Amino acid sequence: MCRGVLSVVAAVVMLMMTACGGEVRNIEVHDTEAKVWAAAEEFVYNNSDTLSRRDITIMVRYDGDYVAKEVPMRILTISPDSMVLEEKFTLRIPQLADMRPEEHAFKYRSNVLLRRKGEYRFRLTPDEPVMGIASVGIIVD
Repeated sequence: MCRGVLSVVAAVVMLMMTACGGEVRNIEVHDTEAKVWAAAEEFVYNNSDTLSRRDITIMVRYDGDYVAKEVPMRILTISPDSMVLEEKFTLRIPQLADMRPEEHAFKYRSNVLLRRKGEYRFRLTPDEPVMGIASVGIIVD
């Protein structure tokens, strides 16, 4: 009897942890043209939760054609109420030892509270064209 009750309690606890503690992650990735990142890439995050804190991460996929030491860029953020923030950010991407594609993630903001419901727009623009970057993305979780 006690063993049956413990099994039910353990199952309920696991179900609650899975339902309540499930990690919500929004990932959007755009391929660049001919593996050269030159143009602005815009990403949209539709926020419905104004209470949870999030991390915002920039992701790049690159290959052996990438030779720069760093990628200076601008990040423009537009909130649902049309507030605009633009700032400089530098990606310091490690060099590849071989020619295989690689992904690298860069923490842009940690523990952010998005206070408005609706679409947040993130526009990532390199200061100058960068060879060897095949994809650029943003992760909100």
